[in-house]
Amino acid sequence: MAQTQVLWNKEIEEIKDSGYLNENISITDALIENFYNEIMCPEEKDLMDVIFSTNPTQEDLEKVLQRWDIEVKQGSKSLLLAYFMKKHPELDFHKYNAPRLNGLLLNLRFKNLQITAHYKKIGQELNKHNITPLIIKGGAMRYLIPDLPRYMGDIDVLVPAKSWKKAEKVIKNLGYYPKKLDVHSFDVLENKDSEYGILDIHKFIFMETNKKTQWLKGLFKRAEEKEIFGVKTLLPSMEDLMFITLTNLASNLRDHKSQAGILFALFDCKYFLESKPDFDWDIVKKDAKKTGTEVQINFAIKFINKISENIIPKEIQHDMLFEKETNDYSRVVMFKRFYYAELQKECRSMKIADVVKNPASLGKYLKLKTKYKTLKLLGNHPKLIEIFIKDLNKVYSTVNKDK
Repeated sequence: MAQTQVLWNKEIEEIKDSGYLNENISITDALIENFYNEIMCPEEKDLMDVIFSTNPTQEDLEKVLQRWDIEVKQGSKSLLLAYFMKKHPELDFHKYNAPRLNGLLLNLRFKNLQITAHYKKIGQELNKHNITPLIIKGGAMRYLIPDLPRYMGDIDVLVPAKSWKKAEKVIKNLGYYPKKLDVHSFDVLENKDSEYGILDIHKFIFMETNKKTQWLKGLFKRAEEKEIFGVKTLLPSMEDLMFITLTNLASNLRDHKSQAGILFALFDCKYFLESKPDFDWDIVKKDAKKTGTEVQINFAIKFINKISENIIPKEIQHDMLFEKETNDYSRVVMFKRFYYAELQKECRSMKIADVVKNPASLGKYLKLKTKYKTLKLLGNHPKLIEIFIKDLNKVYSTVNKDK
């Protein structure tokens, strides 16, 4: 090869697959196309088309059922089909599908009850100590749409920062085990040996910006006090739930997490808009501005539009979509997803003790660590990353030429 290769061949092929090497497409559109194809096989595309259709017909449903086998498909994705069945009792799901979809709903309803029972016990104790949790994500949706259970690993809540340590102590005194995750949240486990958490207690929502707490005052102020699963709980406004859903969608796309959760986000966005005719998008915009997440919101909306144009109103699309800053954000996403994530994982698994035991691995160790440290310096600098990614075209051209 005539020039030093910056990336591995595998990385070059992944970027090529994303469409970025196509000069006729922006980096944001290339990434969205890549994520869309990664998440949506033909069956998922048919399913989302019928779910978000303004007037679904039996013929539309038959197209989905011909290829969708709920015995094979991931349960969380089949759950979306079960939701659709509940919403459209006029359609025939046939003797094979209907009982299985109802069974899925019943099974999840039972599992949800197990988690909400823990929430009731913990939440009532928090209430006794003058702590009112604010419920978000899946727990909030479970309350808002009780007939449609969902996969919930845990229930996410926020408490005011001044009450966060107090909440941890209360929970510990109840016999649960609080496991600190990071500076802003801890998991609540049944005991120290439990594999999964029941609750995730936050004092703020991590958003990869320096402004993650500036909007919390408005969030708590707009929230309405409800009795949720037997606990005095704050329920955020539909607008704030929309904002949280969009930022979480962008995060899941960026970090390659929860494919089914990404599809549920679309279902939730549609619910927020349909259940509140006077939905105020200005609140979402202000949340984004206060937290510095405008580009994440923009990216999430663009992805939603790729799947269905029947969710986000056209006037909002025109008002909230902007290109330059989102392309900068997309470069950072591409850098972290395709260049950096696997390298980081591999480097972290390489220990100096292993090199001492196997001196022959020293060359590989130094090469990977040097590459890792070099890429890490780029960090969150879109302009530097832009220069780096531009070099990819030269690398790819050289690789092709040498082949």
